[in-house]
Amino acid sequence: MFPAKLMGGLALATALLAAPHASAEKLRTHFDTDSAGRAPGFFDLVVWGAPGNADWIVLGDVNPPSTPNKLIQTIGNRPAGSIAIALRRKYEFRDGEVSVGLRRGGGQSGIALRASGEKDFVLVLVDGTSGEARATSWVGGKATDLARGKAVIDHEWGTLKIKASGPSIEAFWNGKPLLTATDPHPMAGRVGLATAGPGQASFDELVFDVAASAP
Repeated sequence: MFPAKLMGGLALATALLAAPHASAEKLRTHFDTDSAGRAPGFFDLVVWGAPGNADWIVLGDVNPPSTPNKLIQTIGNRPAGSIAIALRRKYEFRDGEVSVGLRRGGGQSGIALRASGEKDFVLVLVDGTSGEARATSWVGGKATDLARGKAVIDHEWGTLKIKASGPSIEAFWNGKPLLTATDPHPMAGRVGLATAGPGQASFDELVFDVAASAP
């Protein structure tokens, strides 16, 4: 028989091994295993803000960041204030890094994060033509501008990256600082792809790295 102290130590070690890991988790979605012409798998497709239609499909493209497929929201005449969002299933995000490839042209597109529902989320969007960028916080259904910036749209595809830590949100375009914002109500929520108002929008290579949780 093992001594009681040793048995207690073994039980504690077993519990620690069985507990959820406190390390960071990285997830990459590239749409290349999705069927072309269909909606993407592992996403919930919603429209928040003003009512409007949206149609998300996976299509091939000549040279997306990850060949051969991209994800596109195809309806171009959506009303201003209508936000089409593709939320990644099963994952929550508060602090960490998230990035996505955005195609030149079309309307405003980017990332939704810290989304706890249709009235509470954060958006960082870039206009695919002008390069105008904006971070917005939605709390209780009310939108507040947090920061603005300007991206240089000089390639067919660019990469929007966001670093979030508590109230601090930093956005980068192709590795260069784009804007810095303060989120007044940082909370854990879902993360995904977003496009607001009129114009089609194309996405590829959604990658997010959830910050390690405290042990």
